Amino acid sequence: MPFVDHPPDPLAPARAAFIAPETRWFVLPGGLALESGGYLERVQVAVRTWGTLAAAGDNGVVVCHAFTGSADVDRWWTRMFGPGEALDPDRDFIVCSNILGSCYGTTGPASVDPSTGRPYLGTFPAITLRDMVRVQAEVVRALGIRRVRAVVGGSLGGMQTLEWALLYPDMVQSIVPVANSARHSAWAIGLSEAQRQAISADPRWQGGRYDPADPPAAGLAAARMMAMCTYRTWESFEQRYSRRIQGPDLFAVESYLRYQGQQLVERFDPATYHALTRAMDTHDVARGRGEYEEVLRGIRVPALVVSIDSDVLYLPEEQREMARLMPGARLARLESPHGHDAFLIHVEELSGLVADFRDGVEGRSRPPRVRRRAARGGQGVSLLVLGKGKVGSELLEQVREQAGGLASDYDVALRVAGVADTRGVAFDEEGLDLSRWREALAGSPATGPFGVPGGLPLLDRLARLPGPVLVDLTADPDLLPAYEEAFRRGIHVVGANKRPLAAPWPLREKLLAARREGHVHFHYETTVGASLPLIDTLKNLVRTGDRVRSLEGALSGTIGFVLGEAEKGTPLSLALRWARELGYTEADPRDDLSGIDTARKAVILARELGLRVEVGDVKIEPFLPPEVLAAGSPDELFEALRRHDRAFAAKVAEVRARGRAIRYLASVEVASGSIRVAPVEVGPEHRAARLRDVEAYVAFTTARYSASPLLVQGAGVGGAVTAGGVLTDVLRVAAALGVRASWSG
Repeated sequence: MPFVDHPPDPLAPARAAFIAPETRWFVLPGGLALESGGYLERVQVAVRTWGTLAAAGDNGVVVCHAFTGSADVDRWWTRMFGPGEALDPDRDFIVCSNILGSCYGTTGPASVDPSTGRPYLGTFPAITLRDMVRVQAEVVRALGIRRVRAVVGGSLGGMQTLEWALLYPDMVQSIVPVANSARHSAWAIGLSEAQRQAISADPRWQGGRYDPADPPAAGLAAARMMAMCTYRTWESFEQRYSRRIQGPDLFAVESYLRYQGQQLVERFDPATYHALTRAMDTHDVARGRGEYEEVLRGIRVPALVVSIDSDVLYLPEEQREMARLMPGARLARLESPHGHDAFLIHVEELSGLVADFRDGVEGRSRPPRVRRRAARGGQGVSLLVLGKGKVGSELLEQVREQAGGLASDYDVALRVAGVADTRGVAFDEEGLDLSRWREALAGSPATGPFGVPGGLPLLDRLARLPGPVLVDLTADPDLLPAYEEAFRRGIHVVGANKRPLAAPWPLREKLLAARREGHVHFHYETTVGASLPLIDTLKNLVRTGDRVRSLEGALSGTIGFVLGEAEKGTPLSLALRWARELGYTEADPRDDLSGIDTARKAVILARELGLRVEVGDVKIEPFLPPEVLAAGSPDELFEALRRHDRAFAAKVAEVRARGRAIRYLASVEVASGSIRVAPVEVGPEHRAARLRDVEAYVAFTTARYSASPLLVQGAGVGGAVTAGGVLTDVLRVAAALGVRASWSG
């Protein structure tokens, strides 16, 4: 079977970051003759699957994504998945492939032209929706699917469902076209052309022969801003923005559109935008087949045509016409003020419509669906926050300050349903008042620390809320089972707790398997380097095929702070006391000073590279002599440090007299699998010598970054920056759930 686990053609790192690690690539046997007369010598397709193929090969379900979407339907249609939902991996073998001409792993304008060795860009041959569907059918057959129970898609994806019914009527049991037309109208073509002209007007476009490293970003951003105005409605914009001022000479709606433009620039390609809008303009089910109405009457498979009452891009009249002419079709309507993007916003309602339709067509019975209430002010993300310390309290304050703006500007309704500490939990399905969360927590029953099995009823309550996310800001080593139980309930996890990820390898693998089985998201960027994008950088290097050879870094902002103060003449014991009062240290500062905390972080990074290593495998040289760290209570520790103040100051002075500095560094050698954590003397030319205050860094030496390592550096500890990193991870979950509607069109 022509499937591989890594893309045969390289991917741009920025776009590779948006492709799930579970993606596989299908290589089309031979070339592909295109409907327009062009020819592609070689075609690769990014493919995702969920569920298990039945022995008879008759339980396939094909999902067709929208214009700027990808094969990762579990990211942008998450709530369509699950028992009783439209897409049920327990029953269905679900397939979603990135369409031909796109830029998320499938051959398109951003791919390398084998005849030139350079990206196609503007020279990519013209493609049509029929070409896209023919390629999808090749993937489906190669997977062993003989019968497709349903083809489901929205917008451009809905157009593809019609072509599936016309090209492969004997293979398809039913289709669900959502928010699309049967042929592109003059209105839609005109909008596409205006967007293409915005890209072409950018001087960097250069007739489609631009430098991929310096693309026409301004033109692409402008095109996206135009498109966003057609994906929403007058009412939606008035409700969310009105004439509210965001900043000096900046309306809130301007800020929103600029944000959307920049978001697309970071993940999409201008020539791809050109090619796909051209392909959409060719959409006409009657082209080369006969009279339009007769062709629609020829679609005899059962169809659920879903219309959005406020859609200004593909008008409800177009869906009514389709449903009237297709003999096996019935019309369903989504009522929403949000326009075309409603199919990415009202996902639960859509899932119910599709599931009911499939029940009738397939004669199946369904397990009960998990009903979740819609959140106020946009799509909901519901948080249960474990830990109220420096990071926890800062996170709650950041959510309190930013929740209104996120709801108004980006349609993200963050709600903190619960806060837990070692004493108990305050929980309210309607959301806690974040101006009084401390009082709510103090007044809650004393149930003890959150954990398993006692916390299972609370997880059940969280699972029933929109976008449930468990946020772990503790250092509790016993929460790994709670993560697994959360995953089983469809709860996403954002963690700053290193312990579960540094647990023994079999336990970590069991945890990640539970995450995959639950089809949920797990983000833990802040476990290493606070808000520094260390883990994401590492994942992106691996995903894009780079070979990481070694890592070197200062991973302890705490020790960095202590060393910085010592170089100013501050006694060691006082510097550590300050670090503790500022919230920089672990709960037990000996975890910092012994090197065990740095070792855990190094192991987390090493495991992202596939190294099967344990914390016990790390060669650790403590920052301070073991006898200093042997003290029992915190007071006894600080007393031991006071007795060591003079010796430590003398050592720092001696090293400085030689023009050098002490730094506490971790290193990972990939080839040997060795990890070392130790104090190191570095000269003034060393990157670590320039660290200040709580700065941390990691230098990645790779096949691509061999002469000059890739460096990520910045504040590596602190309540505010760590909370900001946690909030970023929460918003990544929100984006993956379609809350920001980032896969529009």
